[in-house]
Formats: sequence, structure tokens, C-alpha cells
Amino acid sequence: MNKGMKWSAAVLAAGVLVGGSGLMSGVTTYAASTDKTVVKQSVQQQAVGLKYKGTTLTQQGQLLNGNTMIPITVLRDSLGFSLNYDSSTKTYSLGTGSMKLNLEVADYGISTYLNGYYIYSQTNEYEAKNINGHLYVPFKLLNDYLGYQGVYNPAVKSLDLSKRVMNNINISAETLNKSNKNANIEIQYPKVSGLPDEAQQAMNAVFKQKAEDFAAASEEQASNRDGSIERKYDFSQDFIVTFNREGVLSVVIDQYSYTGGAHGSTLREGLTFSLKDGTQLELAQVLKDAPNYKKTLDNMLKKQAKKDSFDDVSAGLNDKPNFYVKEGGIAIFYQQYEIAPYAAGIPTYTFNFSELLPKGVSPFASIK
Repeated sequence: MNKGMKWSAAVLAAGVLVGGSGLMSGVTTYAASTDKTVVKQSVQQQAVGLKYKGTTLTQQGQLLNGNTMIPITVLRDSLGFSLNYDSSTKTYSLGTGSMKLNLEVADYGISTYLNGYYIYSQTNEYEAKNINGHLYVPFKLLNDYLGYQGVYNPAVKSLDLSKRVMNNINISAETLNKSNKNANIEIQYPKVSGLPDEAQQAMNAVFKQKAEDFAAASEEQASNRDGSIERKYDFSQDFIVTFNREGVLSVVIDQYSYTGGAHGSTLREGLTFSLKDGTQLELAQVLKDAPNYKKTLDNMLKKQAKKDSFDDVSAGLNDKPNFYVKEGGIAIFYQQYEIAPYAAGIPTYTFNFSELLPKGVSPFASIK
């Protein structure tokens, strides 16, 4: 993420914190207790026991506003994540590759990045917390992005964590830097390996072409900059993997552009592929076993948009809806300004497969 986009994300995060789908640790994180800029939360603590693969852990979690929070030292000591702290940037780093998690501590809160992609939610459901000098991440972050699942036992207040079965592929980040005197142009895009050549070449061709098209469009736009009165433009692309299981890969790509004015803009795209042959999947293919999915989703989207005081008419299901697959369901999203003002960001609504498909039907059974 470039500096311009990162700054915009930080401002947005600050606004969410002031206005705006949990667990107690006995081990202190590397620098959280001594770093004066760490925002300490005044919360009512409720301990939750943690297990990994059925074995009880010595560290506990914290139930906070209905969210189970996991100490980052559990990720290090029990789940095998590497953990490092950079005092110069006040950033904790866990894991590697496209699943590298960065927690950037600032006066307004803690920003969450995965592979350089800023993870934002209007409900703060992915936000890390500093509780009494210990740094925690939501279980939902592990569940949605880091390949872990959990079974909660309310009778004894415990959460049993286990690793999900993921696709046996590797996803790396390729970079394309086209910066010049008029603009900073920094692009990151995914590259898949570990599949038969035909399938991975098909997907990688799509990823690369989109990156090159964005780079060319950015260069063209930057060539019109008036250097006597305008500062350098900023263009960047980042991605995040939202689903990588059951023979399906779903990726979200954000393309950010700043060409002057009060703020930049972000264009989001969801790309979902069958790993069997590398073909890109449409929503109709994912929900093919729900013949009335269009009407169902149209009604649900309008209802949710109206609840958020957005334009419920515009928020119906488009002919070519923007979507991506996530754990247990799908997310439908709208571009900036499409149904809401800029401050609302990119409105996103998630739906479980259980709401859309007949009972017991797998959305990917015929795709594998």
C-alpha cells in the first residue's frame, strides 16, 4: 500500500473509531506494554478458555462485545506463526507470504493489513485490541482470512481451534512499479503456482493483464498532470485472498487512484476461479442450485441498504453483481458512490450459503 492510500485508510479508521460479521493473556506481547502510543481499551473482561486440536492452552482469550479475541502470542506459541515487532513503525508482523498479517499501532487504534491490504469493516469486526497491555486479534480474522476454524462450547466458555483444509497451492505477490516524475505507481498482484500449467496460466494471465491495464491507465492519467500546481499523483493496487478451499479461489483486488482534490478513490473487483481448469466463475455458477437466487438476493440487498439509509432501489442485484466468496458464503459489494456517499466506503453485504441454497447442498460440488 502506498503512502497516500495508507494515510487515507488511517483517517478512515480514525473516523470509524470515534463514530463509526473476544478472550485474557498471561503473556505480554513484545512491546505493547511499554509503547506509550498503544491505545489501551477500558473493557469488561470475560475469560474464555482456548484449545488447539483439543488440547487446552495455558493462555486464555477474552470475550469482548460478542467477539472472541485471541492473544497474538497464541498465534506464535501454539499456531506456529512467526512474530516480529518493528519499533520504528510500531508494527507487529505475523506469518509470511500472502497471509502475512501486519498490526500497525497508532494513537487512534490498531490498523490491520494482510499482505499489505488494509482490512476494513464498518463494524470493526477485524480490529485488533490492546487489552491491559496485551495485543489481541479477533477470532473472525483467523476464521475469514488465516485458515482457522473454531467450535465454541458455551457451557464451559471455551473455543477449540483447528486448521482448515486449504487448497494445495501457493499464492505469491508479484510487483509492478511504474513510478515516474508525475506519479507513484505501485502495483501488487497475485500469482498462483502448484496447479497444472493450463489452470494456473489461465488465472495468472487474468491477474497480470489487470495489473498491466491499470498501470497503463495510470501512466496515461499521470501524463496530464500539471506539475506547476499539482503534487505527484498516487496509484496503487493491492489484493487479498478471501477464499482458498474446496477447489475454488476467490481474490479481491483494490485499485486506488489519487489525482488531486480532497481524497482519492478506490475501485474494487472480486475474482473467483475454479482450480480445476482456471475458469472464472460467475455468481450464477456458484448459486446454480438456487434457481430463485436473483429474487432472493435482490430483496435481501434492498432490505439491508434501506436499513443503512442507502438507496435501496439502486442497491438491488445488478445484472453483473460485484461479488466474492468468503468462508461460508458470499459478499456482494457496491463501488464508491454507487449507492452511498464517499464516507460510506464500499458498501458490502454478506450472505451465508445456508440462506441461499437448499439444505445440504454444497455450492462447489460440481465445480471441483
